[in-house]
Amino acid sequence: MSHRSSWRRSAAATAVALATWAATVAAVTAPPAAAQVDPADVEVTLGPGASTGVTKTVTTPQVPPNPDLVFLADTTGSMGGAIADVRDNAAAVTGEVLAAQPSAQFAVAEYRDAGDPFVFRVNQGLTGDTAAVQSGIDAWVAAGGGDFPEAAINALFEIGSGAIAFRPDGTRIVAWFGDAPSHDPSQGHSLADAIAALQDAGIRVIAVNMGPSGGGIDTGGQATAIVDATGGVLLNNVPADQVAQAILDGIRAVQVTVTPTITACDPQLALGFTPATRTVDSGENAVFAESIAVDPNAPAGTYHCTVDFLVDGTSRGFVEHTTVHVPGLTIDDVVVAESDAGTTPATFTVSLDRPSPAPVTVGFATADGTAIQPADYAQTNGSVTFAPGETTKQVTVPVNGDVVDEPDETFTVVLSAAAGAAISDATGVGTIVDDDRDGVFSCRASALNLVGAEPAVANPDNVPCEDDAKAVAQVGLNAGLLSVGARVLSATTDQTPDDLASAPPAAGDNATATAKVDKTTISTLGLTIELGVIESEAVARCASGGGGLVPQFSGASSIASLKINGVPTAVGTAPVTIPLVIGSLRLNSTETTATSVTQRAVVLDTPLTDVVIGEAHADVHGTGAHPSGNPCVG
Repeated sequence: MSHRSSWRRSAAATAVALATWAATVAAVTAPPAAAQVDPADVEVTLGPGASTGVTKTVTTPQVPPNPDLVFLADTTGSMGGAIADVRDNAAAVTGEVLAAQPSAQFAVAEYRDAGDPFVFRVNQGLTGDTAAVQSGIDAWVAAGGGDFPEAAINALFEIGSGAIAFRPDGTRIVAWFGDAPSHDPSQGHSLADAIAALQDAGIRVIAVNMGPSGGGIDTGGQATAIVDATGGVLLNNVPADQVAQAILDGIRAVQVTVTPTITACDPQLALGFTPATRTVDSGENAVFAESIAVDPNAPAGTYHCTVDFLVDGTSRGFVEHTTVHVPGLTIDDVVVAESDAGTTPATFTVSLDRPSPAPVTVGFATADGTAIQPADYAQTNGSVTFAPGETTKQVTVPVNGDVVDEPDETFTVVLSAAAGAAISDATGVGTIVDDDRDGVFSCRASALNLVGAEPAVANPDNVPCEDDAKAVAQVGLNAGLLSVGARVLSATTDQTPDDLASAPPAAGDNATATAKVDKTTISTLGLTIELGVIESEAVARCASGGGGLVPQFSGASSIASLKINGVPTAVGTAPVTIPLVIGSLRLNSTETTATSVTQRAVVLDTPLTDVVIGEAHADVHGTGAHPSGNPCVG
């Protein structure tokens, strides 16, 4: 004690005038905003190859997070006033720290000098029990000391070497206060040894110097070297009655280093930060310029990144979630009915799957398929631009009409060179549906046929069906011993509509064939057949069925009267076969296939020849483009 400097003796003699803790608290600045990262959630819409910037502000905690705080006191003889100040205000200091960081824990230790009953000891291990902390501080008694330097370096070395069982994830802080320098070496440990131990343990030192800069615990720059090496704080010229406040101020002045660290990120995104790390005082804002970039080849979709803003290399829950939407462009398929003349618009819709805050542009061009330009459609190209907020645009391609029956044909509209979005579906297929009929009707009517002799036949070529009419007043035909006489013969054919190419298929379209003979006599050896009015009709008609129009076939005939060798025989419209000595007589026969109907009113079969009276025929045919088609389909 006798070797202490005069300013230290003066400090020891100074009367302790403790201010109330209320006054101390009044001097403290208002609590800061809660520690956070702002904005914590980033959601943007960007096209492939695009980027944007976001300013990120990390508000650091005013007290370093999850602190493990060690009160380290020089308890030699001159420190009575400072010890009393800390003892009286310890509860307020720990309370303030806990209010900011509820997970905080505290330890208490002291040092003196060689020759004293102890050189260094831990009064209270790390604990969250503030009553135990107070008891540890209450155990401090100012005594001893001897020569001017004390054993501070040894104390710091011991704490850095495991004297305190710090938590693995705690912010380790030693609040050291005193008024005299340390022996160097102290108990065999040099200043460099102490600094190395503190650095290895990740401990920061708050040095509360009751002496002036360059004096007291900073004599020879000892305290300066320690705080500089550990990222701590040095407070000089602290009066004895303000040591507790200085400790609290020092805790708040401890700097923290904030480092943005990407913990998860989809490969389509790239995040960067400027600067890569930032060191600020606790409670201050660490501001970063964040860049978000999308890979030029990124497909449409939603991508995510997570960034943890580490504080002093440890996650403290300052997490940012970044969501990037890459809009997708698609083009739909179009079906358009081909007209008979002029052009019909094939209108494609280009869609953006989400609105974009920036313009989106995409090019388009037509390409041949089975349809070719300029015969089937007009070549079209260009680009469309979506203004911010728009999600649909239209592309129109003129399709040329014709009356040629042909298969359905296709062409494409292809998207390319998108800016501001990715192309999800680049190809729209345009289908030109041929609306020309896929076939024709045929028809034929014959009043009488004897061995190929047909005196009254309508539309003899059969295909295609055409309106026709033939009439003969009287005929007499012979074939060997068989003769046929007939009076008032007529045959007609009719098609509705007359010109199939002029109208699309409709229910009721038909081909009709009719044949009529008023009186007929057939004679041969021993046989005379007399027939009254004979009528026959065959119809091929378009009717609804099977999801569209289909051809339906019908045939009917009637015979007013029949005599065989003068004997009347009842007949009408029903089919019947009458056996004869020379063969058979078939009446009202109808033959139907999948594509035709043939109605025959009278057929006389003999070994030598056949006679057909009142034959009507109607059917449907495909085309070269549609061999299995029919006129009911277009």
